[in-house]
Amino acid sequence: MALKCSLDWEMSAQGLNAKQLAEKAGVTEATVSKLRTNRFSLIDAKAFEKICVALNRQPGDLLHLEDDLPMT
Repeated sequence: MALKCSLDWEMSAQGLNAKQLAEKAGVTEATVSKLRTNRFSLIDAKAFEKICVALNRQPGDLLHLEDDLPMT
């Protein structure tokens, strides 16, 4: 299982790019990029909270556990 973030999809649905979301949430573009591309090992809880508030979403709306093994 792997923890995945659907931030890229949510940003697209709301018509936001990384720079716009970073400014709206008060976080760095690097933080948005790491979450958007699922290249994170730790999540800064405060930054993630700010992103959730900016998008009007709950953490569970953006984070999901997915199988990381191919189906047989």
